[in-house]
Amino acid sequence: MFFALWPDTPFCARLMQAAAPVLAVMPGRALAALDLHVTLCFLGAVDEAALPALLARSGQIEASCFELEFGRLEYWPRGRIVAATAAHLPAAALLLAQALVAAASQAGLPTSEMLLQAHVTLVRGARAPAREAEPASWPALQLKLPVSRFYLAQSLAPGAHSPGAPAARRYTTVASWPLRA
Repeated sequence: MFFALWPDTPFCARLMQAAAPVLAVMPGRALAALDLHVTLCFLGAVDEAALPALLARSGQIEASCFELEFGRLEYWPRGRIVAATAAHLPAAALLLAQALVAAASQAGLPTSEMLLQAHVTLVRGARAPAREAEPASWPALQLKLPVSRFYLAQSLAPGAHSPGAPAARRYTTVASWPLRA
């Protein structure tokens, strides 16, 4: 399980359109548009008995709306992913991520204290780009994501996926909460 921001369909369509030239030359497993998200706090496996406390604490979080601007596409060799990244994190985004870590901890769940690095993963299992497709030549993005809710999500069990078929959905949302205007 993990806490995340879930972009709306128009944002995902604009992102996929802007990234299309890069995705065409980057081998790997593209995520379905429905799965595009920004992870705020990774929880890992959550015991069903801990879920009510986690939901209750999450519902008590009072955080403000904010906007993330995604400015570039990047290839991260360590994780072998292609991601759209936000260069600047508003204070409200950092405060929300910190509040989610605290809520998970108070619910008895281990959490990572890693600093939030706002990104949307587009491709997993990517190989290093060919010289002619280096990230320096990738198009700049100017995509703004208004954020008014946060979500608790979970990974779905992997299903059969045939080669050449559209990417199967990997995640589902469990609950969501509004942010203050």
